Amino acid sequence: MQKKIIALAIAAAFSAPAFADVNMYGVVDAAVARASADGQKSDLLAVSGGLSQSRIGAKAAEDLSNGMKAVVNIEYGLDTQSNTAIGSGGVGNTNVIARQQMLALAGGFGTVATGYLQTTGYDFAVKFDPTADSLVSPLQSMTGANGFLIGSAAGAARAQRALAYISPNMSGFTVAVNYATALAGVGNLTVASNLADVKTSATLASVNYDWNALSVGGVYAKTSAPTATPSTTDYALGASYDLSVVKLFGTYQQTKTDAAGVAGTANKAMSFSALAPVGPGSVLFSYAKSTLGTVTSQNGSGYTVGWLQGLSKMTTAYATVTKVSNGSAGTQYSVINNALAGGAMTAGGSSTLFAVGLNKKF
Repeated sequence: MQKKIIALAIAAAFSAPAFADVNMYGVVDAAVARASADGQKSDLLAVSGGLSQSRIGAKAAEDLSNGMKAVVNIEYGLDTQSNTAIGSGGVGNTNVIARQQMLALAGGFGTVATGYLQTTGYDFAVKFDPTADSLVSPLQSMTGANGFLIGSAAGAARAQRALAYISPNMSGFTVAVNYATALAGVGNLTVASNLADVKTSATLASVNYDWNALSVGGVYAKTSAPTATPSTTDYALGASYDLSVVKLFGTYQQTKTDAAGVAGTANKAMSFSALAPVGPGSVLFSYAKSTLGTVTSQNGSGYTVGWLQGLSKMTTAYATVTKVSNGSAGTQYSVINNALAGGAMTAGGSSTLFAVGLNKKF
């Protein structure tokens, strides 16, 4: 018996790598939400991910020679309101999937990474939209409905089989380049050599500048698709400025899909947000608007107003109201579609989401 125990201990010691620094982290966000929309029944539901998506992750870093580090970061979405496994879908959590699975080498030259990555397009949204990656983001409602590449819930927010380079901070400037070698599937590997390519890849590049209270950034994103498949090009500009009494955020972005040899029409989205500390908490306001290049009667807009109460450095209570409205012929913009479930809404209708919840980081 003792020999078996020793053998098992030796096997365990050699079966898993030992990292100098391993940290578990996560967010559990739970809210009670009441949603309603024109032409649909309203309902009261307990949901996961009101202010930010619930998640669990682990980071591991190992010091190498010449000041370099090997870094692993894996992170998965959670639906904390139902009996679902990590990475399963659930009501009120549209991002319950692998959020990122990254292996990187970092050093004085910057960071080189590969895996299933949160792209620089996702980072842009989180930096310049204080409601990004949540059920209450009006900008997410605008961009998600129109197939934008850049944003927290957009087409290239996360990319599989991806490569990335992030530069070190150079006097306030940071540059990032992402390349998804096969945005979906496995590219051309199952296609006969005499047939046309089927691979769709994606390239994103960003520049950010941070100086004291000011942050500005820009992102370019493009999918490269087979000849018969439309390719999409996006760009986005964002800025924030902290006035101490209020922090202001703004974004502008455009997406355009070109069919084979035919230039597409641009769709645009913009947002303005403010976060102001008041006593023990903060007041949140965010407004977003979309402008379609084809059918202006299907434009949309939305806003969120909320109160954030800091109970500790890691725990925030919140209460928000979000309203999203369609143009006279539109039906695609809805907090129901963005947050809870799909459904048919009256043309030109609006939807509203009231949420009261608690956000706990660990």
